[in-house]
Order: sequence, then structure tokens, then C-alpha cells
Amino acid sequence: MVGPDTALTPDERVRLEALNRVAESARVFDVPDFRLTLGDEPPWPGANPADYPDYAAASVRTEGERVRVTHRRHLAELDMQALEGRLQRSTTGEGAVEITLRVALSARLPSLGGLPLHAAGLVLDGAGLVFFGPSGAGKSTISALAPGPVLSDELVAVTLGPPVLRATGFWGEWESSERPPAEAPLAALVELARGPAFRLERLAPDQAFRRLMGVLLVPPLPRLWREAMALAARAVREVPVYRMHWAPDDPPWDQLRRAMLNVGGAA
Repeated sequence: MVGPDTALTPDERVRLEALNRVAESARVFDVPDFRLTLGDEPPWPGANPADYPDYAAASVRTEGERVRVTHRRHLAELDMQALEGRLQRSTTGEGAVEITLRVALSARLPSLGGLPLHAAGLVLDGAGLVFFGPSGAGKSTISALAPGPVLSDELVAVTLGPPVLRATGFWGEWESSERPPAEAPLAALVELARGPAFRLERLAPDQAFRRLMGVLLVPPLPRLWREAMALAARAVREVPVYRMHWAPDDPPWDQLRRAMLNVGGAA
């Protein structure tokens, strides 16, 4: 819930409608909505956007149990206990509402049993695959090459018992022109690595856990990280994790299908 409605720009209304459609279709937990209030006043005393560098990415920090999003053109403070937040943005603060809601979702998921992952999620032959890696690893590229539905190239959620890949409504560089499914049974987590030839190797749970830590999008609250780490440790025990070498000029789908059918899942 974001308001007042009169404070929203036309573009923000369009994006919120899309996010709400995903939220409704992917609803798993019967919990109250998060409320974000837009205003002209700073969200905490003494806050001043001019104190932050221009053209830098938004920064996520914490103050006690509150999460703060700071940027030259927008400031937000989120109270995850009360499930409410306040956002101040300038008229040039494009994307401020969406950035704030993305942080709120990432802060809320671990307590509800979900892992927010900086990753691409797609469906191959009915099975959900999560592709993760550092910036530049190729998440948007592999999304654009996908032969099936893409849930996101930026932020996906994983829940367990049984493992399920879930859409969040948030995208990065690439966004599907078609409406993707809200969820799919999760078959594997795949770390992307560029290479001259396709190669897929199964990672041991301890190694997979360390790799997955690098793509957890969880604000730096100790409580949230304890919850997220426990979920990640469980995820790498219940879901196969691979490292895949590939080249964009040789899409990996046929090779990936064959490799994952092998006993032990390695090729």
C-alpha cells in the first residue's frame, strides 16, 4: 500500500499496478500489507538528501531495528516491526518508490521463510531455475536468451518445503514483454561463470552456501541475517547448486537439459 494516491506520478501508478498483480498472484503468506507513506518532510530528524553524493546508487543502512534507504534524490525509513515506512523524494527521484518497496520486500521475506536473491529466475520445461552471480555475470543476458518464461532478471524469492521459485515483480536491465508465471517448482540454483565452452559442476553444500551468501539481498539487520543464513543453509541441502560455464553466443539450454538428467547432476 502506497499513498497518498495524489502524490504518485503516472509512471509510478503503472509500476505499482504491475507489482500488485504479481503480489496477489504470488501471495503465499496471509500477512498484513506494508504501508509506505510519501511526504515532503524528511523521514527522520536531521535527514538531508544533500548530505549524500550525487549519481551514486542508493545505500541501505540500519538504525536500530529501522532500515534506511539513502540517496541524493530520495530518503526512506522503514519500520519492519510496524510494517510501515516513509519516503521523501525530489521530483527527479525516478524509481524511488520502486527501490524503497524492493528494500522493504527484502527486509520482510526472511522472517516469512523466504530468501530474496539478486538473481535471474526462469522456467525451463516446467522447472524453475535460479541463475546468480556478481554484477556482469550475465543474469540479464541469459534472461533475454531464455526459451521459456522469465520471472525476473534481478530479484527473485525462494521458499522451501517444497522448494519454489517465486516472482517478485522487480526487474533489472531486461523485462519480459509477456506476463510471466508467479511461481514454479525450483529445480536448481546455478552460479553463472563465463567460459569458452559449456561446463556444469555440482557444488558441495558448504561451497554453495558461501557462494549464495554473496547474492542475498538482505538489509544489514543481525536478526534478518540470522534468519536468512538459516534458510540459505537449508536451501543448499534441499536444492542442487551448480556452477555453469557458458558463452552467450552458444545458449546452454540443450546442454543444460542433458547435464541435469545425469546421475549426480554434473557434466
